[in-house]
Amino acid sequence: MTKVKRNKVALWGASLCAFGLVAGLAACAPQSATDAGDDAAATSNAKLPQQEGTPKADEYGVVTAEAWKDVYPYQYSSYMENEANSPDSGKHDYLELYPALNTMYKGYAFALGYDEASSHVYALQSVKETPRTTQKEQLANCITCKTPQFTAKVNSEGDEVYTEKFNDMIGEFTEPISCYNCHENEPQSLSVTGQYFVKSLGSDYGEASEVPMESQVCGQCHNEYYFDPDTKVTTNPYEGTDEMTPDAILAYYDERGYKDWEHADTLAPMIKVQHTEFETMYGGDMAPMAKQGYSCADCHMGTVEGEDGEYTSHNWTSPLENQQLVESNCSECHDDLATKVKDIQAEEEERVTSISEKIEQMTKQVAERYADEIAAIKAAKEAGGEVPAASEELQTLWTLQRNAQFYWDFVMVENSEGAHNSVLTRETLDKAEAAVDEGLALLA
Repeated sequence: MTKVKRNKVALWGASLCAFGLVAGLAACAPQSATDAGDDAAATSNAKLPQQEGTPKADEYGVVTAEAWKDVYPYQYSSYMENEANSPDSGKHDYLELYPALNTMYKGYAFALGYDEASSHVYALQSVKETPRTTQKEQLANCITCKTPQFTAKVNSEGDEVYTEKFNDMIGEFTEPISCYNCHENEPQSLSVTGQYFVKSLGSDYGEASEVPMESQVCGQCHNEYYFDPDTKVTTNPYEGTDEMTPDAILAYYDERGYKDWEHADTLAPMIKVQHTEFETMYGGDMAPMAKQGYSCADCHMGTVEGEDGEYTSHNWTSPLENQQLVESNCSECHDDLATKVKDIQAEEEERVTSISEKIEQMTKQVAERYADEIAAIKAAKEAGGEVPAASEELQTLWTLQRNAQFYWDFVMVENSEGAHNSVLTRETLDKAEAAVDEGLALLA
């Protein structure tokens, strides 16, 4: 297969392990909250407008971005710049870019449609239009993180909201991801409004955490999650950052016998991993940049000079697209950062492609080799009768297929293409490749 660049919108914080510059990081680490406290107090009036009251909230209790625009004109203007990253701006269809996905995701909604993501301001539009919701009936829990109005509705009415039908509810929402998600209705403070993520952070939640609030608010949507089989509540497979590693997450699912779906051709119990940016940065030992205290905002929301002083841009971009940031901050520790990131991403891309082809090959071979046994199990399930136990060999191959695809997907869906944490990326792909190689050896 010809190698093609995935070209995701790179949301990354450069991995210093890959660059061998860990020793020099202390000099350019961001100020801690304590160190910066006096300076922040002295300059806050210059950087932030004096807010006089709160604009009127909508029926869900959400003050929309539009309502804040006269109070925070610079922040609002930069937020609206996200419109350039639209569904019409040349997005990839991953099912075409990676043909192996059509086999790997078979039987799951991602096999119906899987496009490169647009910016946050299109989140609501995208979930309305994806074939995953237009061609398959879904529950309202699919609206999680697509609009603050849904978040506010859950917080107000309770977890039963998750169990409603997607099509019965989606039409009532109008506000995409915006101010409320990260600030609630207090723009000069930060708040994780998704209560499921507050629970999942455990003791790592809040201002006293080693994880900056600027990252916690991003992490509430940039994380791996699943829908509880009984309550349908959006849930994370961990509590606390120590449990946010690929191994711990897979063990969590295994201990509960959890599966997102059974593969259509092999019946293997599969997991579909979601955007694992937070786990990649803060899980376990943490990425080097995270250890130094950098937050998501430090790299993806640059400081901009306005007429009334500096303000934080709300146009979420790759730091490589912010030349001022690269020159004034990144360059203190990194020579030719763009080339180094490109090299990391090229390595990740090459392995993601090659391993996906191996997983596709193994999946097809399992389906063919055990066709009669799989057909008998399918027939028994469809008839509602007693389902015969799978042979030991087939069960072993199911586990290897599940594990290989889980580890592979953990990397594939993470938006930095390896740049957030290159060491973890390599280790995780090693585990994916080891599992699929073992499966192929058994089938040889």
